[in-house]
Parts: sequence; C-alpha cells; structure tokens
Amino acid sequence: MANTRNPADRQLVRALNQSMVLNVVREQGPISRAAIARRTGLSQATVGAIVPALIEQGLVSEGAAPASGVGRPPTLVDLDRDSYNVVGMKLMEDRIVGAITDLEAGTVAQHETELTSLQVPDVVGAATEFVARLLADADLSSDQVLGVGVGLAGVIDAEHGICRSSPFLGWENVPIASLLEERLDVPVRVDNDVNTLALAERWFGVGQGSDNFVVISLGRGVGFSYVANGSVNRGAHGGAGEFGHTVVDASDERCPCGNVGCLEASVGEVGLIARASRVAVALDIPAPATGSALYAAAADVPELRALLTDAGMALGRGIANVVNLFGPDLVIISGEGVEAGDAMLGGLAETVDAHVHSGLRKSYELVVEPLRDEAWARGAASLVLDALFESPMRTTAAHAWQKGGIV
Repeated sequence: MANTRNPADRQLVRALNQSMVLNVVREQGPISRAAIARRTGLSQATVGAIVPALIEQGLVSEGAAPASGVGRPPTLVDLDRDSYNVVGMKLMEDRIVGAITDLEAGTVAQHETELTSLQVPDVVGAATEFVARLLADADLSSDQVLGVGVGLAGVIDAEHGICRSSPFLGWENVPIASLLEERLDVPVRVDNDVNTLALAERWFGVGQGSDNFVVISLGRGVGFSYVANGSVNRGAHGGAGEFGHTVVDASDERCPCGNVGCLEASVGEVGLIARASRVAVALDIPAPATGSALYAAAADVPELRALLTDAGMALGRGIANVVNLFGPDLVIISGEGVEAGDAMLGGLAETVDAHVHSGLRKSYELVVEPLRDEAWARGAASLVLDALFESPMRTTAAHAWQKGGIV
C-alpha cells in the first residue's frame, strides 16, 4: 500500500524525533547513541541518522569516552554548548543589563549600561550598541549569535514581539522585536521579564524537575509567571500574570495602576516606601528612599519591621490564592524584594498554609531564591534557548488551538 502520510506530517515526525534526541543529549550528555535510543524509544537507525544532522548544525559533538581498560570505549554525544551563543537583555527604566550565554545559559560575557532616554528610537539605538559591546567583550562575531532575547516589564505579546503596554517604560504597542531585528540582523524574541526568568528556571534552575510551578518577583512591582505542563502560560494576549493587581486587602492604599487594594500597593517597593515615609515622619527619623534602605532600617525600627511583616502576610494570602487556583508543586520567590529577609518573608510559609485549601497543604514547595541582575539577562537569553529546545508538537498544538483546529 502506498504511503499516504502528508509530507507535513512526515516533516513534523522528523522534527519531533530530532527534538527528542537533542533534549536527551542536553539533559544527560555525554551519552552513547545506544543510550539515546533507549531513552527516546527511537530505533538505533533513526538515532544514527539524527546525530550526524545535529553535528552538521553545530548543536552536538562526538568524542570517545574515557578508556576503562576493557574493550573499545564508546563514542559519546554531547551538547556543543560553545558552538553558538545567545544574547539576553533586560530593559529597565534606567538601564539595560545583559549577557552573552552559551547553549546552556552559562554566562560568557556580561555588561550594563545606563538609559538616558526611554523614547523608542533611543532605546533601540542603545540596545544595538549594547549588543555590539557584548560581542566585542566576548570576541565574537554576529554570525555566532543564534538570537537575542529581550525581557521587559509589562503586557508583552510574545508571539508577535510587541510590547502592548509597559507603564515603567511608558510604551504602548511598540513592535520592539522587529525594530531590533532590523538593526541587529538576527532573530529577536521578546517577553515579559518574569516569564523569561521562569524559562531560565525551567531549563536550568530549580524548576528543572517541575512541569507546574510559579515564579513571583518582588521589586518595584510584583511580577508573576505560571509554567503549566512545561510551558509558560502567557494568556490570550500576553497579559496573564498580573498577580500584583489582584486584590488581597481591604486597604485603601492606591496602587501605581490607579486602583486600590492591589497586592502591589502592599508589597511593591513604591507602596512600601510611601508607607515607610509616613512612619518616618511620625517618628521624626530619616525616611528611607529606596527598598534597600527600608530593609536595612527595619532591623532597628520596630514600626518599619511591622510594616514589612504586614506586607509579608498580604503576600502570603496572595500566594495561597495562586496555590488554590493553579495547584503548582513549586513556588519560587525572587527579585530585589527578597532582600527584605525574615521581616517580610520569615512567616510566609505559615501564612500561605493558613489560607491554602486543606487538601493542598504540603502539595507544594516554597523556595526563596535571591538573584542578581545577571540572572534576568540569562532569563532573556532563555527565550531563544526555549525556542531551540522546544518540542515542535508544543508549537504545532499552540498554533492549531489559536486557529480553532485540532492536532
């Protein structure tokens, strides 16, 4: 009987098989071809055809295993992590932080530069110069760059590379990916910065062992990302994850978004500093001007410590809502705000447990992970790495769903 399978189906199968092999090598290499076949369930002939193709693409390499003294050592396949590089950048309201990484998100070079203007052409120009500086520092040419990932705060349409809304940058509907691609001449991927951090955790961090986890970032605002079944859930238009604007308090504190009662008004640095300033005036002490100054002063001022403790309780109630809604097995707390330490986070686990549905207690792990700016840059780089290692089936399913079809 003639093979009636659609050529597109055969192409998808080949892509799926190649993705399986590449990911087994990434996760378990150096590894023999026979072991790859066992781990993937593919035939040795199929693996034998895929590995040379991956070598030709520069993604994997082969080498002999160390001699054991018994028989001929097997040839092992490993990820060629230095064959290509990826650039990751986080755009902030006052600066760009970025890094060049290898294919495992290991940092090759990093840099930081001030932004003197948030006008779109000025930021695009500064980002272009920034990438050139990173490449020069790493002694690399642009043809060695697989792509550029960009993370920024706001509602980001990752599929189309558009910043729909970023209050911190003052942007609305900016096609930042295409603007940068025109200048850099390499593929550019853009996403919400906390989503990029979640990708880094998924591929290379504490989230590696979990397909369902959330990342909550504390800083000027309260960021959120939800990984469901191994994929970041971005919502219909990139707006999923506005955790900071859920209401967890009867407070009349006004949030920077204009509403009252938002979690961000209680936990974000802007709201914390505003309340700390009122406390400082009442106590006739210097008002802390930054989050770091507030966290340091709280060690000696009980009233400021109490303010942080109240914020931690609000955060705990918010996280309990997340656990009740999504049932993650891991909750990662990160960002500059973790510098508040025990004053805000010391009783966090107890507060979450007190408000979580009884059937979900002990179903999740709470991890506080302080991260430097470099981690955000590596997270942005992970946008490109995620596309490299992503299963074609996941992409095909997403496109079919968006078009109202089925796979």
